[in-house]
Amino acid sequence: MRRAIIGLPVTVSSAILPDGLWGCYDAATEVILIDRRLTYTAKRCTLAHELLHWRHGDTGCANNSSKVEIRTRRQTARLLIDPAELALAERMYDDDLWSIADELNVTTQVLTDYQAMLNTSRIKERFFINA
Repeated sequence: MRRAIIGLPVTVSSAILPDGLWGCYDAATEVILIDRRLTYTAKRCTLAHELLHWRHGDTGCANNSSKVEIRTRRQTARLLIDPAELALAERMYDDDLWSIADELNVTTQVLTDYQAMLNTSRIKERFFINA
């Protein structure tokens, strides 16, 4: 996982973070902290998420409904989920979100973010096609 950041001007470290906080990015120090108690998959998803905050120059923690956080969650899902692999996993596991997420090596949150993004796109397509 750390190989992904070699050469980038950002430092990634692990720490025990307050309950409920998986990771955070501090723009002032260009440091990403990831909770060391997480599973490998959760660390992978959190690192991708926090690197996107870094790339966009975001400056702190926002609530889950902020535009910045929604953008970052969607981009994380697009980055980590391959549509062809998702289609195959959905055929293999029907509606079992946990098994699908496990097969794709992502958290269920990343998977549900991706599915929500797909549903939003489908709704927009229907609206514009029927308009």
